[in-house]
Amino acid sequence: MRLSKELIKHIADAVAANLEAKGLAEYEVSKDVIAALIADVIFANMQDEDKLSKDVEKLLAAHEAEIAKENMDYRKVFELTKQKLAKDRGFVL
Repeated sequence: MRLSKELIKHIADAVAANLEAKGLAEYEVSKDVIAALIADVIFANMQDEDKLSKDVEKLLAAHEAEIAKENMDYRKVFELTKQKLAKDRGFVL
């Protein structure tokens, strides 16, 4: 995971505050409740991306010899595969 829970909370607090301050949202519950929901969405999205990356690693492990034989850049193959898999799953990176 690339972001700590504290940083996710800070981002979620800022998003909730900015939406309200700019008049883009009115809350029927406290801003803290909204920020917690935003943080949950961010955290879940990051977990989904981590799972996607692990799936790409497993897929590429099955083709490790071919990647080495063709002298392919692993990072580039990884990113292209991840983008393709994300698109197939309807996941926005």
